[in-house]
Amino acid sequence: MKDYTLGSVIRAGAWGMIAGGVTGFAFGLFLAPEEGQKLRRRVAYQLEHVAGQIGVFVEQISNPNGDSEARRTGDQLVEDARAKAQKIRDDIDALLGEVRSGEASRSTDTE
Repeated sequence: MKDYTLGSVIRAGAWGMIAGGVTGFAFGLFLAPEEGQKLRRRVAYQLEHVAGQIGVFVEQISNPNGDSEARRTGDQLVEDARAKAQKIRDDIDALLGEVRSGEASRSTDTE
């Protein structure tokens, strides 16, 4: 027989209460008198909206390394910064090379 921890029993009970509450609420709405038709449509719309949000959330959790627009933009900015930094390094190296060659030619001219 499987041993259940107190935490798992509490979690199962909480999920059961939530599921029961949602089910009872849904049945109450759908069995309401005709005046509740507007409310039922509003709740149906909200449930569709929540289902869409849950779908997006599950997608993000199941694929955390997925390419979102923000990630692609951030990666592009980082790549651009690296390219600019490399160009600056190359320019500095070229300038230092010119300065060193100028110093070398001046020291050979004075000898």
